[in-house]
Amino acid sequence: MSRFVALMTSEPFLVRCELHRIRPEVSLASPDHALGLGAYEDHTALIRRYGPGVPHADVWEAPESDAVVLISQGLGVGQSLEENMQPFRFRQWLFAHAGHVERADPVRNALMEMVPDYLQRVVRGSTVSEVMFAIFLKSLRDIGRMEDPGLEAAVAAQCLAQSVRTVDQLAGEVSGPGKSQLAFVATNGRLLIAACRGHDPLYYRLLEGEGSCERCGLTPGGKDSEPLVRDHRRRRSVVVATHPVKPQGWMPLADGGALAIDRKLTPSVLAPTDVR
Repeated sequence: MSRFVALMTSEPFLVRCELHRIRPEVSLASPDHALGLGAYEDHTALIRRYGPGVPHADVWEAPESDAVVLISQGLGVGQSLEENMQPFRFRQWLFAHAGHVERADPVRNALMEMVPDYLQRVVRGSTVSEVMFAIFLKSLRDIGRMEDPGLEAAVAAQCLAQSVRTVDQLAGEVSGPGKSQLAFVATNGRLLIAACRGHDPLYYRLLEGEGSCERCGLTPGGKDSEPLVRDHRRRRSVVVATHPVKPQGWMPLADGGALAIDRKLTPSVLAPTDVR
């Protein structure tokens, strides 16, 4: 099963420090999994992919970016790294899915029938996860907001939660009774959103600034007169993860709920009853 970690920060030039800080607290990679990194460089979404056996440290060295998505994923027989490895990208949007659905291929075919032609052409690989991304893009396009730089985080989260519900309902129709396990995360570089469905919760956590940083060699007690110490103390980040090492230190997202994080890094939670 795939695992992801996503982070949005107030200080893009310290994003590696934030990833270094959170790395011991999340369980991401398995030795036989491929790794993917999505981030933004000069306001352009970029993807880096690493095959099985590549040192895990590489994926944590993100470029300076407001938002990053890291994922580990097992690739099936015949699935290429280039076409099937997450996160997926379309213009400014990055997307990742963790979890599973029963009878993934029939579910994928049924979802594709719901995707308009212009988005079907975007799907390059053979995974059901990529078609889930297309379902989310369709929901944004249906309200005319797919490329809107002013899109509100709450509206985007509503679309993501609707997409999770759509996939879950269709998977039930194709596969019969039994709930799918779905965790979605997406960002356009200006916001970060997540939604989940199933018995395994998705988790999020707020990281407050602190003056110490192992990566930068900053020890506790540094003075605010030092610019680097001051920058580290004012940083703030929000992290979303599927597999925190100690879940009790994180806030779980309810089954069927969604999370919206705006540019001010203010988390807003949509309860399952709020998803229309």
